[in-house]
Amino acid sequence: MGKQSQEKWDGREYKETAVKENEGIYSRLEKACLFIIQWGTYLVLFAPLIVIRSSYFPFVTPKTIFFNAIVEIILAAYLILAISYPRYRPKLNPLSIAILIFLGVLVLTSVLGINFSRSFWSTHERMTGLFTFFHLTAFFFILTSTFKKREDWEKILGASIIVGVLLSLYVLFSDQISTRGGGTIGNTSFMAAYLLFDVFFALILFLSRRNLGLQIFSGLSLLVLAPALLTSGGRGAIFSFYVGLALLVLGYLTFSRSKILKRIALGLVLTTVILGVAAFVFQPDFLTTKTNSLIHEMKPRFTVWNIALKAFQERPWLGWGPENFHVPFNKYFNPCLFLGECGGEIWFDRAHNIVFDTATSSGILGLLSYFSIFAVAIFGLLKVAKKVENLRNLFLPLGMASLLIIYLIQNGFVFDMINSYLVFFLSLGFISFLAFNDKREESDDKIPKPVHPAILMMIIIVMGGIFWLGNINQARSGIAVVGVVNPQNNLEKSTVYFRESLNYFMEKYETRETFTRKVSRLIFNRDFDDDQKALVIAIELAEKEMAKSAEENPLDFRTHLFLGKLYNNSYIISRNKEKLELAQKTIETAIIMSPYNQQGYWYLGEIKLVQGKREESIDLFQKAIDLEPRAGKSHWFLGLLYQMLGENELTSKKINDADNFGFDLKNNLDNLVEAIKILNDINDDKNLVVYLERALKLQPGSSQFWALLAASYANIGEFDKAREAAKKTSEIDPSLAPQIEEFLKSLPK
Repeated sequence: MGKQSQEKWDGREYKETAVKENEGIYSRLEKACLFIIQWGTYLVLFAPLIVIRSSYFPFVTPKTIFFNAIVEIILAAYLILAISYPRYRPKLNPLSIAILIFLGVLVLTSVLGINFSRSFWSTHERMTGLFTFFHLTAFFFILTSTFKKREDWEKILGASIIVGVLLSLYVLFSDQISTRGGGTIGNTSFMAAYLLFDVFFALILFLSRRNLGLQIFSGLSLLVLAPALLTSGGRGAIFSFYVGLALLVLGYLTFSRSKILKRIALGLVLTTVILGVAAFVFQPDFLTTKTNSLIHEMKPRFTVWNIALKAFQERPWLGWGPENFHVPFNKYFNPCLFLGECGGEIWFDRAHNIVFDTATSSGILGLLSYFSIFAVAIFGLLKVAKKVENLRNLFLPLGMASLLIIYLIQNGFVFDMINSYLVFFLSLGFISFLAFNDKREESDDKIPKPVHPAILMMIIIVMGGIFWLGNINQARSGIAVVGVVNPQNNLEKSTVYFRESLNYFMEKYETRETFTRKVSRLIFNRDFDDDQKALVIAIELAEKEMAKSAEENPLDFRTHLFLGKLYNNSYIISRNKEKLELAQKTIETAIIMSPYNQQGYWYLGEIKLVQGKREESIDLFQKAIDLEPRAGKSHWFLGLLYQMLGENELTSKKINDADNFGFDLKNNLDNLVEAIKILNDINDDKNLVVYLERALKLQPGSSQFWALLAASYANIGEFDKAREAAKKTSEIDPSLAPQIEEFLKSLPK
């Protein structure tokens, strides 16, 4: 062999050695990235079990931060993997395109909505803004690009089932009522929505009978999951579960190869239709009673949905922006929300219905893009079902199609949080594998592309920045807010925590309101005698920050209402009339934003009273009554006003009106004590006896109540009852015996 030929051979041998070395390096890189993605995926599914009781909204914030943080870690590994190995890069299919379009619409409606910051970050209470949706979408693409074998998905679904089983066991065997009411999720409806997915995951794995071990695992899991779901109290999810079973059976009969089974399916459908028509025409008593009861229970939801419909009609195409429902809710506020029959809840940030929530937040475009995800997924699953040869495998596409349908049904009564979003996007990933997976084997013919150090550094910096800003900062902000609300912290320390919370790069609306409410509560309760200087500093800071919130949220009634109350409370401390003028101006602005909300008129009436405008104050409180005469709270406030003005007869009348119209003067001891004090001050013994008797049912050992009752009985001529009450007073508190003896002697014989 010549010298030149030898050099060529040596060069070729060197290149082959280098290639093998590179292949070894990148094989290890691939395994490392896949390891992080695989175990990160398993780990992220445990988010529903995360609860940190010392955090702000302990059932929400820790879970969401945990989910986002883990997704960011596996996303970094995935980006390195996808750059090095083209076969792991995302492949677009109809479902992934539908998800991207929906995300695009969310971004568009957030930018064009009324508050982009809130749409992006959401609040500590929800944490379902764009930031979280970016993570959910990334999670979907990582799943679909990485896990392409049935065994992979069985393990992932199995991990989710294990989480559901652990949650179910925790709930079923807990002896604490608070634990049974939602377990680690903290809400029965949210827990039921989450368990619905795990129940169906276990069901389809059990029915597909792939292997004995998997069938035993899924079967035993069902024995735990199903009871937890059915006893959860989440009626929407429970109803949806039964509908899902019916759809699964019907689907199996329809797609089976047997003509007899198909005829049975047709017969079941016809029977259901006939029974439904017969029930509608003849309306049997039991069904009518049940329907009327359900309608009555649903009235609060109907009220909120009607508000959502008006909000949608005002901005039909792009909506108000995600996370902004509270603004149109207050704009179209229904005064009956103060009544028990309308729910008694006066603050809503969701419509509690997926159609109305999506319509108000993202308009028609949002609705179309959202439902397109379901249409594409269900169509793809049914298309696969037609091609299934082994009937056992029918349960996979049919089970997931049924799950999507019942998920929509139960979302007609509740809204999504991170727990249900997590399993929903997991389901979409599995559906993409079932219905849109390219079955052809992929391989990298070329040597894996090395990751340029600059790109690697960019991935680390970007993901590290997102991890810090989006997770660490949110966690630290939540910790600071906990410090603000902690009752053990004095005002000075709470102020320090509040200043700290303002340093973090996220929506500050919630934090500012929390601090403002604490300051206002201290002033209202007169709990500031020992710390006047700290109170003045806190008021100035709260005013400054809440004014920023009002400027950033010019349509937000709640912000302006709380700011107006703060100005009014500030006047109580400073006697600075400028504060009173600011309070009046701010509350008047709030009333313009929510003209049918009684709260604005209550607080403006209070301001007018302080200004000495007696008649205007009465008119404003009467206006609140006129908005909804059956709201007892409005009558109560007018009664308090009449007492201040010395109108005793009108005071008694309004207190009785408040009682008759639902203001709780029967079971609420604090309200009863206030009513007793007022009636005692105006010497209305006849009514005083009524409320004292109620108070004694709640606190029978109160010698003060018995003594007042004895005096009131005596004043209205009920001397025998007065003697009995007096003797009871002496029995409870023997130290009052001399006074009681004098009282008894004074009574006519």
